[in-house]
Amino acid sequence: MRIFTFAAAIWTALALGVNAYMHFVLADPFDGNAGTLVTQGWLFRIEGVADILAALLIVVHPRRWTGLIAGIVALGGLGVLVFTVYVPLDLTALGLPYIYEPSWYQQKVVAALAQAFAAVGALVVAVGARRRSRE
Repeated sequence: MRIFTFAAAIWTALALGVNAYMHFVLADPFDGNAGTLVTQGWLFRIEGVADILAALLIVVHPRRWTGLIAGIVALGGLGVLVFTVYVPLDLTALGLPYIYEPSWYQQKVVAALAQAFAAVGALVVAVGARRRSRE
């Protein structure tokens, strides 16, 4: 394995871990925003678990497909985070909460940066692993 790909897998896992921590910390205060199926706090917990699983997967098995999975988790979370700052996301028809939080605070900035770093690292792993498999 190339050292750069391995380093990218580690930094991706660390960034996903930071994002998971932020989501677990913020979950309780957001339990008040409820849909008919889950609260926003539970969506945060689900995101945290997805981050942890993607982090473990990319460290244990740094391949193109694990890089893509970690990238999807990171970019998906970042996309929703940024989107809901500027546009209300009404998912009540699906039983999910109405999400709109038009402010940037420290934990949100840390989560956004962690997701961005994880996305870049996941891309490096996916490209590096793909290049390695062709050799």
